[in-house]
Amino acid sequence: MRDLTVRLSLLCLIPAALQAQSNPGSDVLTGRVTDLTGRPVAEAQVGATSRRTGVTRSYVTDTEGRYKIYFPETAPEYNLLVKHMGFAPVQRRITRRTAGAEEMTVDVQFGGTPLALSVVEISGSEAAAAPQPEQALKFDATVPNPVSEILALKDTLHLSAVQIVGLSDLADTLQADNTRIYKNIRVLLAKSQAAGDATQMAGSVAIMLEEAAGNTERAVAGAEKLLRREQWVSLPPEIRDRLDTTNKAQVSTKQ
Repeated sequence: MRDLTVRLSLLCLIPAALQAQSNPGSDVLTGRVTDLTGRPVAEAQVGATSRRTGVTRSYVTDTEGRYKIYFPETAPEYNLLVKHMGFAPVQRRITRRTAGAEEMTVDVQFGGTPLALSVVEISGSEAAAAPQPEQALKFDATVPNPVSEILALKDTLHLSAVQIVGLSDLADTLQADNTRIYKNIRVLLAKSQAAGDATQMAGSVAIMLEEAAGNTERAVAGAEKLLRREQWVSLPPEIRDRLDTTNKAQVSTKQ
């Protein structure tokens, strides 16, 4: 009789166990991080934050640039922030498509090539010289410029002539300011490489990248003021998220 009772108890537990396996109640965020040329970026820091609870989970990409983050919830949206020294940070907003747990694949591409590689090309034991000042002052295609991306959508957004002029001024100013910063970063990295320690200027480079990110966020804020509401919400999430994240950080600081 006792054996029969134990067997019946085990049978009752089986459906619950199967249900737990089929619906664990957790999301998985996975993807690959690459540079502008499509090469994998190893050791990039990938952080995912639940927009419902504020919980953050992080992961460092492997040699293939891949990451996999297990999240113990099913939030409606997640903010993804990807960072790596030498690149401008990339943000993405991830929205779930179903009510249950999901595996969401989000590949991320940095907007430029690594600054350290742009400065010095190693050939044997000799390093190429850093770019000349007059070359570095030219607009750099590796400098992210979301305002230029907005201008590229002028036909889709039906931008007016006034909006185009205003956005062009913002884009030009941002490009000039951040090109100057990136040029200075390259000079620092070249000096660091020449000294035999490629990391000794890491602190200064990080501060300069933060300055460039601040310039970008202010330019995007200016762009939002020039656009109508329906135009703004039509922009790619990665552009709007720059400003959204900044506003949240300011509110958190005030509190």
